[in-house]
Amino acid sequence: MSPPPDEAEARARLDRLYRDHARSVYRCAATRLSPQDAEDVVCDVFVVAWRRITEVPPYELAWLLRVTRNVMANHLRAGSRRAALVRRVTGVAAPSVPDHAGDVVGQDAAERLLARMPARDQEVLRLLVLEDLSVPELAEALGCRPNTASVRVRRAKERLARLYAELDRSAAAPSRTPGRSLPRPLAAPSYAAATAATATATATAVDSPREGTTP
Repeated sequence: MSPPPDEAEARARLDRLYRDHARSVYRCAATRLSPQDAEDVVCDVFVVAWRRITEVPPYELAWLLRVTRNVMANHLRAGSRRAALVRRVTGVAAPSVPDHAGDVVGQDAAERLLARMPARDQEVLRLLVLEDLSVPELAEALGCRPNTASVRVRRAKERLARLYAELDRSAAAPSRTPGRSLPRPLAAPSYAAATAATATATATAVDSPREGTTP
């Protein structure tokens, strides 16, 4: 990161970038991500903008949208890995939905399932599937015997399969409330969220900044 020569001037430019372009960044992210993930992308994009504020070119929006696409790709890859974990363990694919909507459905289902599992089971499944460890390698990583690791894998898979079945039944059940809820309107996340993220990045990036995305 190249530190801004003038903190106040750099902050003023970041504020203007946010006012002028946050909605465009959000709309771009919302074309492929859920509203919550799109808000996260906006914060990440402006963290990158703050870290590289002296490098932002005159064609600001084009540069920000390029950063947005890179950050989105990271989110989608992470979501795809979570969805693949559910498909591999349960043997059931996410519902067939055209284009990018299927990615969002699969990611959301995987997130909800994993969040409901004990931390021990989450650890086992992530190591086994996401890191592609064999059972002996898993046992080494967990510090246990291979037989114990096998038992933990079996129990975690069984629990995940049960949770998936419950989620599937809930999704198939008709709603008791007449009508339907209106979709959430597209709107940029709060300015406070983005500025808080950039403030955190500033505080933690003094010694060895970590670039979340390289456009």
